[in-house]
Amino acid sequence: MGLPPPGLWLKRLWVLFQVALHVAIGKVFLMLFPRRVKQNILAMGEKTGMTRNPHFSHENWIPTFFSAQYFWFILKVRWQRLEDMTAQGGLAPNCPVVRLSGERCSIWDFMQGNRPLVLNFGSCTPSFIFKFDQFKRLIEDFGSIADFLIIYIEEAHASG
Repeated sequence: MGLPPPGLWLKRLWVLFQVALHVAIGKVFLMLFPRRVKQNILAMGEKTGMTRNPHFSHENWIPTFFSAQYFWFILKVRWQRLEDMTAQGGLAPNCPVVRLSGERCSIWDFMQGNRPLVLNFGSCTPSFIFKFDQFKRLIEDFGSIADFLIIYIEEAHASG
């Protein structure tokens, strides 16, 4: 496969710097101003609808912000985005995925002829679960003309 082009290495280094700075500042703010950081995070949750979920509990996930696991997850996602760009109207990247059976394949393997393939990326976060019924209604309404695929993504919070 070879090494990525030099421009990609520079972009990755820049992203590393940005993410490290973001996490360091966030961690300092979380220690110095915990109430204010909590308010800001809850305000972001309000915009996504997450805080309207009756099962939502910010005590479960706010402490995971700015952790080492959060750093590595955000870095991995941002680096992957550098390589997964596409032009408007172009084909989506043919990213590798793993089926529930454990079989490795790629997104394009789920395409059937000229039918549109609707991708829904998410994880077991309150906002994703809260809106899952809406996605099921889309499948019911448009399943005759399009195919639907849920791609489970790794959570950025601690798992223990």
